[in-house]
Amino acid sequence: MDNDFAAIDERIQRIVKKMEGFAGKHFSLRCGEFPPVWNKPYSIEKVESYEKENGIKLPLEYKRFITTFASSGTQPFYGLMPLWDGEDQHLISEPDSSKKFLYTIKKPLNIYNLSEKEYAQIYIDRTVDVDQGYVTLTHEGDAMYCILVVNTDDPDTYGTVWFYDLADDAGIYPLKNPANDKPMGFLDWFEYYVDKTLEMDEDDYFSYGELAWEFK
Repeated sequence: MDNDFAAIDERIQRIVKKMEGFAGKHFSLRCGEFPPVWNKPYSIEKVESYEKENGIKLPLEYKRFITTFASSGTQPFYGLMPLWDGEDQHLISEPDSSKKFLYTIKKPLNIYNLSEKEYAQIYIDRTVDVDQGYVTLTHEGDAMYCILVVNTDDPDTYGTVWFYDLADDAGIYPLKNPANDKPMGFLDWFEYYVDKTLEMDEDDYFSYGELAWEFK
């Protein structure tokens, strides 16, 4: 476990070092405050209390990030959201992380493939609650979010980041890391934001939706 911590902490510090390159950059569309402002980390006791309350274990990369670097902040997009509801105006309906995530890497929610009955269960009757088994990472705007799966029976799905876009009748899809064509974990997701920000010009923009993927 100590070796796991060391590798994760080293990567976090490397990413933080990269963010020094943000100085002097300006964007016409920046969403939250930029350069980003980061809030102090959570105590490990507070996070472990959350885990116990919900009967889960948070993915280690995410847990180390929010307990050693920042609990939340003003980026990416409208900001890295706090773990607890009520602390950020952009939170969607609070996901129930104590319940299992409904989808897997190989079986995401593709709205276009739903029958009329399945569509109604999610959008009209609301007898299927898709907001469970994850924590919300950020809001891009227009009801598009990135979420982190924290509760699932599928080991390949646990700890992966997904793009959540029900407002546009798209669905909920895992993100594919363009560096290796594998599903993104938390630090993959965060480092991608840093790298894209460093390479963009003032009028450039990106969306994680570009990385939404159906793995076969």
